[in-house]
Amino acid sequence: MKHYDYLKTFVGNTPTLHVKTLYKGKTSNIYAKCEWYNFSGSVKDRAALLMLKAANLESGDEIVEVTSGNMGISLASLGAFLGLKVTIFMPKNMSDERKKLITLYGAKLVLCNDFKECFDQAQKYAIEHKATYIRQFENENNKIAQENIGKEILKIVTPDAFVSGVGTGGTLSGAGGYLKQKCVKIIAIDPASASILTLGYSKGEHKIQGLSDGLIPKLYDESIVDKIIPITDDDAIAMAQKLNSMGIPCGISGGANFLGCVLSGYKNVATVFADDNKKYLSTDLSKIIHTNLVDEISISLPD
Repeated sequence: MKHYDYLKTFVGNTPTLHVKTLYKGKTSNIYAKCEWYNFSGSVKDRAALLMLKAANLESGDEIVEVTSGNMGISLASLGAFLGLKVTIFMPKNMSDERKKLITLYGAKLVLCNDFKECFDQAQKYAIEHKATYIRQFENENNKIAQENIGKEILKIVTPDAFVSGVGTGGTLSGAGGYLKQKCVKIIAIDPASASILTLGYSKGEHKIQGLSDGLIPKLYDESIVDKIIPITDDDAIAMAQKLNSMGIPCGISGGANFLGCVLSGYKNVATVFADDNKKYLSTDLSKIIHTNLVDEISISLPD
């Protein structure tokens, strides 16, 4: 595909941030991949680029996808760069920044009441318009692309554990699956308000956008997961705010992942900051939130 090889130079090989923490008298080293350095600003660029290549598309072709935000932004951005038409279906309760970025890249955005409606409408649209449905939640190229995160982490450190939230399952199963081969423990983050990984079904909505999108995705490999850690909305937001106050611009899911690293109990832990703070300015990330748990955690940068 024209321009694909050029785009590859802007995706992956993101820097890794080393942060030290102190919690209940125990110190830990956390290594976080800063995925906002990718082309459109999130970890999803890795998977989007490989899925687009594998689809054997030509300029002028149309793609369709369901998203909570970042994949939609990635496909809108990369798709426009590659000369594709892009239609995105997204629940209407996602952040305003996500909606504006998708349309800014020229994609058609269809807002739905929930994820079930998104999936139903996207399937119908793809058939009627003869468009390519990317299907990120079950597309194996999503998982394959994220294996590179594991490879990049091992160039910096061999961690005791790897922590990841689960949206499509691509990052946890891809990067986590690769690291599991090196005897690294794999820990999944489960938004407590939904608890879908724990219960097998979602018990309600949550505010950690990008995780637990109303279903357990086919890409989620439960067999590699050693532990599931529930994280509340307020704790995730408060953790992200504490990191931001140090100049580290992570989003809410980054706060959840980081907190999972602290609570894992391991000395050296790797994780992913899926995106930065800019897509969350209209959310509770901009409100003042403190929790007892996060207030007990001290953060410092290495000397």
